[in-house]
Amino acid sequence: MDLAEWYAAGRWVGLLELIEGLPAASRLNEAIVNDPDAAAIIAKMPAPSTPWSPRVAEFDLPSQLLREILHAVLNNGQIAVSAAGGKPGEIKPFPAPRTEVDRAIAALERQWAESFVTRFGFDADDI
Repeated sequence: MDLAEWYAAGRWVGLLELIEGLPAASRLNEAIVNDPDAAAIIAKMPAPSTPWSPRVAEFDLPSQLLREILHAVLNNGQIAVSAAGGKPGEIKPFPAPRTEVDRAIAALERQWAESFVTRFGFDADDI
């Protein structure tokens, strides 16, 4: 693939898709966040409405295993605090990728819960 040919041919969509597919730890992203003009634009953007989670493409088996190790270490800390007579704080799990499959499962679970509570005379807004 010759990117100069793509540029000369005006294949802008292909180039943008290629750039979008770059990993987060790419030199392009480093250059963007270190560019003063781009930094000013990024700083003015509103805060995202959903919490951050890694992209599916960047969440491979080593990432999953490291996430599990992190959770185990944090739980061991909780156990040590409890054993010493203290009250451990809440641990927020490291986020995993969110996909449309996860959203579809959550919607089905919500539908089931709504149908279940209506059988007992409650309103779906009560859950």
